[in-house]
Amino acid sequence: MQAIIDSIQGDYFRCLLENGDLISIHKEYLPKNVEVGNVVKVQFSIDEEASRRQKELMK
Repeated sequence: MQAIIDSIQGDYFRCLLENGDLISIHKEYLPKNVEVGNVVKVQFSIDEEASRRQKELMK
């Protein structure tokens, strides 16, 4: 999935996804030289260890 950097609000970048949704991403998760108008690739993955801990807390 791709997103366009729409605007910068403090430490967060507003990103317009291909489906029209807007998400905010903290600057630490984006390349240092990213700027408004750039197209970025968006990918999520599961953190297996954190998920295991979360499931234990939910019991």
